[in-house]
Amino acid sequence: MSNRTIMFAIAATVSAAPALATAAPAQAPRSNAAPAAQSAAQVPNRATMIKNVDAMFKQIDTNGDGVLSQAEIAAAEAKTIQQRVAAARQRMETEFNRLDTNHDGQLSKAEFMAAAPTAPTTMPNGADVIAQLDRNKDGKISLDEYRAPLLARFDQLDTNHDGTISAAERQAAQNAAARKK
Repeated sequence: MSNRTIMFAIAATVSAAPALATAAPAQAPRSNAAPAAQSAAQVPNRATMIKNVDAMFKQIDTNGDGVLSQAEIAAAEAKTIQQRVAAARQRMETEFNRLDTNHDGQLSKAEFMAAAPTAPTTMPNGADVIAQLDRNKDGKISLDEYRAPLLARFDQLDTNHDGTISAAERQAAQNAAARKK
C-alpha cells in the first residue's frame, strides 16, 4: 500500500468520524460506579481502530462492492462538509440567541457590545508577580529569578533529562494534568 493511500485512509477515517459518531449507538450515561472500567474502555487500541476503520469503509462503500470509488469518496466528503456546516450554523444560531437578549431576532449595538470584553476594574500593578518570583526580596526580578520557575517546569517535563521534551513526555504531562482535574 502506498503512503498516499494510507494517508487517504487515515484522512477519510478522521474526516468522516462525525458521521460514524452519529451512526454509533448511544452510550449509556456515565455512572460513578465503575469509572476505572469506563476509562479503560475508552483507551484506543488496535482492535478498536480496525473496527472503526472497517465500519467507516463500509459506510462510505455505499454499493457494497468492497472498494471505494471516486463517487463514493466524493459523496462521503460532501456529507462530512454538510455536517460541519450544519454544526457551525447551529453554534452561530445558539450564540445569536444568547446575545439577542430582548429576543426580537435582531442584534442591537447595545446587545452586541454587552458581549464584548470589558477592562478590569483595577489595573494590575505587578505586586503579585514580584511576590512570586522575587526570591531575594529586593523588590525586583532578575533574569535568574525570572527563569527559575520556567526552567523548573521544563526540567519536570523532561523526565529523561536529555534537554528536550519529546512528544511522549508532553503527552504524559497532559495526561497527568487531565487526571488532576
